[in-house]
Amino acid sequence: MAPAAKKTIQLRMSAALYSRAKIVVEEEAEVSSFNDFAVKAIKQALRRIEEARIDAAFARMGQSEKYLRTTQEVSNNFAKSDWETLKISEGK
Repeated sequence: MAPAAKKTIQLRMSAALYSRAKIVVEEEAEVSSFNDFAVKAIKQALRRIEEARIDAAFARMGQSEKYLRTTQEVSNNFAKSDWETLKISEGK
């Protein structure tokens, strides 16, 4: 498998933020370079944003009359089957 293409970028940040990040790079064993630290930080931020978007989509689903009606219909369709399975598992 070919390695993923990489893009070189330039970051601009305050001197205070850079100093704080540099300290972490120097002190943390899991971070091998400033670049590694920046990539990990961006990945974490993207993951949080994507999870928040998914959570928001699920929250909207919970407010949707159509979705709630559909899930109730599915639940009702499985109720008899679930009851029969329970009785079989109890040996009755």
